[in-house]
Amino acid sequence: MRFLTRHTCLSACLALAVAGALSAPVWAGGSSFGDDDDDSADEGPAYFGFVRDTSGNSIPDAKVTVGIKNRGGVVTRSDALGTYRVPGFGKDVDTKDVDVNCEKEGYKQVKTNRRSAPADAPIVETECTLQRG
Repeated sequence: MRFLTRHTCLSACLALAVAGALSAPVWAGGSSFGDDDDDSADEGPAYFGFVRDTSGNSIPDAKVTVGIKNRGGVVTRSDALGTYRVPGFGKDVDTKDVDVNCEKEGYKQVKTNRRSAPADAPIVETECTLQRG
């Protein structure tokens, strides 16, 4: 009987832990990015998102340029799931001055969609949509 009680308690605790983990906000790449060790509080928000085709399929290995108007930027590539991430440029950079452009041979960019986040969020999400052509 003692085993059954411990087993029931362990099962209930595990269920609560899983439910708590599933209720946390999840962003591109399966992470909230808020606890990344690489991020400094002075970097400003990180930029991340998805590269997809017009059917919603992920596009891996797309060139993603995240740039500040009239100042340059950073180039990265989307991963196997079509996601990308670039660290912040600093708190002095207005997120409205940051553009995201995506390229892949055989495609053209037809749309970008920036997801609104709370003002204090440490992230800015932008989805690029590419079309074969």
